[in-house]
Amino acid sequence: MVVSPLVGMPTRSLATNRPVLVVEDDEAVAATICAALSRDGWSTVTAGSLAEARHRLQRDQPRLVVVDLGLPDGNGIAFVREAGSCPDLGVIVVSGWAEEVDRIIGLEVGADDYLAKPFSLREMVARVRALSRRLDAVAGAPPPPAAPDQEPAAPVGEPQSWSIAGLSMQPARLRLQDANGRETRLTGGEAGLLGLLLTAPDHLADRETISERVLGRRLLPEQRGVDQLASNLRQKLLAASAGAVTIAAVRGRGYRLVW
Repeated sequence: MVVSPLVGMPTRSLATNRPVLVVEDDEAVAATICAALSRDGWSTVTAGSLAEARHRLQRDQPRLVVVDLGLPDGNGIAFVREAGSCPDLGVIVVSGWAEEVDRIIGLEVGADDYLAKPFSLREMVARVRALSRRLDAVAGAPPPPAAPDQEPAAPVGEPQSWSIAGLSMQPARLRLQDANGRETRLTGGEAGLLGLLLTAPDHLADRETISERVLGRRLLPEQRGVDQLASNLRQKLLAASAGAVTIAAVRGRGYRLVW
């Protein structure tokens, strides 16, 4: 068995009509994950192969995907990349491959979070909750401080858009758009970090705040999730802005949006 018992987790109803897609070829494991999510108020659908996962992704329009990388008809990384291109979709990778390089690869191709087997059901459900909150928070990000080269804030009720050095940033839509109209898709975590930096004083956020507000967990010394997330977003900003916009590490503090 790859998951540890769920002990005393409270039932919790979540306000979403979109299901969680569980991509797992072990039927017993998939059933256990679905049962835990159902007790937390989520509806679920399952897929045991890449082909079925692709079908479910189109048919069921899930809110989140929990995907095992080891599938019978191929490596789940390809599916993670495809799922990462879907707007407003969160992706959590689950794998028995515990090496750091595998975690980094999963995050680099579009996953928002990573769980290594064996994992606790309590943690898995908590990660699903946290990722859902992050996606919601991105859509409700407050306007940033005024800056000379920023466009006026969008009217209340419309997704915020910022223009910096010719790069249009739309965290609520998980998008960057360059001066030629070419779009770059952001993951939910990248959009959450960008929204946080855009709205933070001096566009600076410390690592603890990023971990708690974007990743949904307390920062621990051995965790590199914040740094990997900042690195992923930095690469996309540099590519989309032709080097004009980036994220700089601030020693002893965290990360700052720079242009």
